[in-house]
Amino acid sequence: MGDNRGVTGACSALRESGFVWIRSALATPAAAFAKSQELIAECTASNGHDALSVIGDFILPPPDGEATRDFQTLHFDFGVPLNPLRDQDVARYTALFIPRSAVSVSAVTRLVPLDALLRQRRWPDRATLLDNLMVYGESHGARDDADGYSEGSLARVVEAAAGAPRLPSVKSTPGFLCGMEFDTLAAEVSFFKCLGLDVEAVQVEVPLRLGDLLVFDNVALAHGRCGSRRPGELHQRVYGHRSLSPAAQRALRDRFLAVFGGRRLAPPRSAVSML
Repeated sequence: MGDNRGVTGACSALRESGFVWIRSALATPAAAFAKSQELIAECTASNGHDALSVIGDFILPPPDGEATRDFQTLHFDFGVPLNPLRDQDVARYTALFIPRSAVSVSAVTRLVPLDALLRQRRWPDRATLLDNLMVYGESHGARDDADGYSEGSLARVVEAAAGAPRLPSVKSTPGFLCGMEFDTLAAEVSFFKCLGLDVEAVQVEVPLRLGDLLVFDNVALAHGRCGSRRPGELHQRVYGHRSLSPAAQRALRDRFLAVFGGRRLAPPRSAVSML
């Protein structure tokens, strides 16, 4: 595992492995998110990309709320724009921080690199792939004729891409909420195996503890959780493109879909940097 405490070194790890985990080094959310801002700014500048904005800032669960259930399905924050029809915010990086004020932490963040997962099986050609996603959005996804279709659930993205829908339709199942497709981790793992995908073979588990900061690429990796979080336990900040045009969203979507063709190889696990 790498151990480079400079921002440039962390930026390199973020580009290579899709995430960077900074352990027990930060005292407050302000310090943690200043570090994540610095890191992401360095990465986007080195790639020649436009600067990103903060498009989401959350405390999960809310301090006055209830503890979460003990499982969260794999997903993408803000969703991946698959059929964009209007300007909208699109997430690119997510930062998670556990403040030192947290009473105790038992949950584990799950990261799944898409390139490593999706190369486990063959996929349709790009035209068929895109058509499958559009048809799925109309029948099963939370698609709006005015807003278009963005998908946040990894399970829905892969079953749509494969042209093999098995999950309940968000449109036609009364009271069904996206993100509640599975009751347990075992059920989610079993679902992916039915599609020829072994999540456990490529999953990275990050047991964040007090003072830890995790920053990851929200397009290259899906993320979820096993274990419950107590009220006020996790601070989350999402960085992305504010009011991105449909044309720019389609360009990002096309880069996302290229992974189904095996365009990028995953780095060796040793490239993961835990600082």
